[in-house]
Amino acid sequence: MSARAAIELHNVEMVFGGLRAVGGVSFAVPEGSIFGLIGPNGAGKTTVFNCITGVYTPTGGTIELFGNRVDGMPAFEVAGLGIAHTFQNIRLFSELTVLENVLVAGHLRSKARLWDSFLRTTRGAADEREQREKARHLLSLFALDDVQDERSASLSYGDQRRLEIARALMLSPKVLLLDEPAAGMNSTESHVLKEQIRRLRDEFKLTVVLVEHNMQVVMNVCEHIHVMDRGETIADGPPETVQNHPKVLEAYLGKGEDNDTDSARQGVSDVRELSDKSPAENQAKSEEPLLVVEGLEVAYGGIKAVKGVSLTVNKGELVALIGANGAGKTSTLKAIARLLPWRAGRVIFDGRDLSTVAPHALVSMGMALSPEGRAIFPNLTVRENLDMGAYTVRDSQAIRRRIEQSVALFPRLGERMKQLGGTLSGGEQQMLAIARALMSGPKLLMLDEPSLGIAPVLVDQIFEGIERIRQDGTTVLLVEQNTRRALGAAQRAYVLVTGEVALSGDAKALRHDERVKGAYLGESVH
Repeated sequence: MSARAAIELHNVEMVFGGLRAVGGVSFAVPEGSIFGLIGPNGAGKTTVFNCITGVYTPTGGTIELFGNRVDGMPAFEVAGLGIAHTFQNIRLFSELTVLENVLVAGHLRSKARLWDSFLRTTRGAADEREQREKARHLLSLFALDDVQDERSASLSYGDQRRLEIARALMLSPKVLLLDEPAAGMNSTESHVLKEQIRRLRDEFKLTVVLVEHNMQVVMNVCEHIHVMDRGETIADGPPETVQNHPKVLEAYLGKGEDNDTDSARQGVSDVRELSDKSPAENQAKSEEPLLVVEGLEVAYGGIKAVKGVSLTVNKGELVALIGANGAGKTSTLKAIARLLPWRAGRVIFDGRDLSTVAPHALVSMGMALSPEGRAIFPNLTVRENLDMGAYTVRDSQAIRRRIEQSVALFPRLGERMKQLGGTLSGGEQQMLAIARALMSGPKLLMLDEPSLGIAPVLVDQIFEGIERIRQDGTTVLLVEQNTRRALGAAQRAYVLVTGEVALSGDAKALRHDERVKGAYLGESVH
């Protein structure tokens, strides 16, 4: 591998209004290498890609391609200099054939001119033959030559992903940027992709830069990895160094060591004294299932996000559903709540099959979802938001009692009853979202990322509230990006990897299981 840098970033910044999406990132990609750029959701990875390719002009810093500055150049000029880019969301021409999708990208390297096409000159005919031969060769590398005359929309999701890479290679790039190429692929397709990336690097003498949430792919194919979190660099080095870097573990698994989690558990235990129930009653939970999910499958178009997930939540317990970005956690919750259609499987809630139940009917049955991003009504007051959560409740005394319980659970809400929801802090909005979900008096409360984007002191208060909710008798299914806090709060947990349950069991045991780290950072979990 050459010591020369193919791409160099020097203190690159990207600010959107008041949001600093990328803050002073610097790294060098060695020529001929396979380089990984990873980090949790919102880390700024795709923004960096867009700065490199000219989609965005950085608000600070410089970007060099083989020693020449490219920051500020329009995207078509950057492409002409030898950078090709595939996108996180597939961007094929659905009405064109597979071959035509690849040929579209040949214009930058074409030797023919416009009049050659009009006059059908010898040069134009020769160029067309050359372009078609090259396109067919690229399709053969991805085993797509047999479907070259079919519309691209008819391909499977994995084949569409490979077609995008073939089209990018039609530009004859020196550097290939791949944004989430394994998204939605099954384990077999991901393994094939790893081998194809290596083969393409060697055959076409490419430098490959990879943004990918599938850590099994990243850790097995990348020779060097740069890790970002919240727009900044937190680690850089070979895979084995990155996997064990404290800041990387914190970014993916949450803050704190195991003894910190023990302290957190002890802290929330003090809250149990506030419950009206006796300690014996508080600790009691039944082995009777409240929620049973069997073989659940969910797809977004061609992307299979949930692949046969099965799980059980017993009455009175808190179960955590954890996993890396893109593992299918939120999709699983939405499918249980009937907000996404099922491709296969079934869900049994409180003894009833939900396959024919409308989403709005679940609230009356005793299921509530506090969604990721909180989704409160910003132009309504705190009290009005709580009233909206009780729209199925006809007993005014029950509504008043539940508001009092919400204030006891989160005292800040009592101080802000007349304040507009949109003016609350992020942590206060999360408290309101949870309290609003409780207003319907649910048997099962599903929480999606309650600590996301919240200051640590408020995270503590929210987890104290969640523990008290469970102790007061509400069953909880928790999706949480802070793995250590989730496992500290839960009795049992399921670990998802690319849409499948890879591990499950006692939460305390999983906190000390190295395979959980592997689920996030690419080590074997099977």
